[in-house]
Amino acid sequence: MQVYGLQSSIWKNRLRLVYLMSLIPLFVLIVIALYSFFLNEDFGQGFIDTFAQTSFYLLPVVFLWTIIGVFLEKNIIFSFTGAKEITRMEKPEIYNIVENLCISRGLPIPKIAIIDDSSMNAFATGWSPKKSWVVFSQGLIDKLNKEEIEAVSGHELTHIINGDVKNMVIINVFIGAIGTIGYHLMKMSSGSSSSSKKGGNPLVFLGLLLYVLSIIILPLINLAISRKKELLADAGSVEITKNSLAMISALEKISQDSVIEKITKQSSNIASMFISNPKEKPRYFASIRGLFSTHPPIEERIELLKKY
Repeated sequence: MQVYGLQSSIWKNRLRLVYLMSLIPLFVLIVIALYSFFLNEDFGQGFIDTFAQTSFYLLPVVFLWTIIGVFLEKNIIFSFTGAKEITRMEKPEIYNIVENLCISRGLPIPKIAIIDDSSMNAFATGWSPKKSWVVFSQGLIDKLNKEEIEAVSGHELTHIINGDVKNMVIINVFIGAIGTIGYHLMKMSSGSSSSSKKGGNPLVFLGLLLYVLSIIILPLINLAISRKKELLADAGSVEITKNSLAMISALEKISQDSVIEKITKQSSNIASMFISNPKEKPRYFASIRGLFSTHPPIEERIELLKKY
C-alpha cells in the first residue's frame, strides 16, 4: 500500500469537500444579495439594510428546520429503508468485525441494523460517533466474505469519523428548508397587491430565486459533495483495514446487485448514504449521468483504490 499516495488523496479530497460545502451558504447569501439589489436598485444603505433584515428572518427559520431534521433523521431513514436493529446474539460475527475495527481506531461501538433485502449494500447514520449506526443489507452479509465485510465496515466507519452523516443531514435539511420557504413566499405573495418600484412583488422574486436555488443549483452541489465523500470513505477503509484488495473486491460484487427495493422510489438524499447507489439504473449518457449521480462510477473508485 502506498501510504503517501493514500494520505495525499485523502487530504486532496477533503479540501475539495470543504470547497464544495462552502458553496451552499455562499449561494444563499448571493440570492439574498440579489433580492436586496432588486428591491433597492443600488448597493447603498438600503441594500445593506434589506440584506441584514432578510438574513435575520430567513437564517433562523432554516436553522430551526435543520435542528428538527437532525432529531428526526434516524427514524426517517429507518422507516424508508426498513432497517431493524440486531443484537450480538443474532449476528456475533458482524459485531466482532465492526468492534475490532472500532477498537483499532479508538471509536465508540456503533449499533448495527439489518435491511431485509437480498441485494448488497450498506450505510452509516447517526449524529455523532457515540450515537451512530452501521446498517447492512442481508444480501451483503450473505454474499461477501469476512475481509470484504470488514472493508465495507471500514468504509462506513470512515463516514462516521469524518462526520459525513451529520454534514449530509444538515445540507439536505438546509436545501429542503430553502425550497419550502421559497415555495411559500411565491404562493403567499402571488395574490398580493403590494409591488416594488418595477411593478412586481419583491417577495415573489425572492421566493423564485430560493426555489430555483433549492431544486437546481444546490442539489447539484450536494451530489458533488456526495461523490467526494464516497471517495474519501473508500480511502479511509484502506487506511483502517490496510487491505485495498478487499475494498476493490467488495465494490465489484456490490455493483452487480446493489438495488434495494424499498429505496427505488425514494429521493437521492437517502440513496447518497449507501456505499453504492441503491436505486441507480443507467439511463443517460455517462457524462450527464455522472453529473446527477450520488456516487462516482465504480470503475473510477476501483482505479483509485488500485493506487493505494
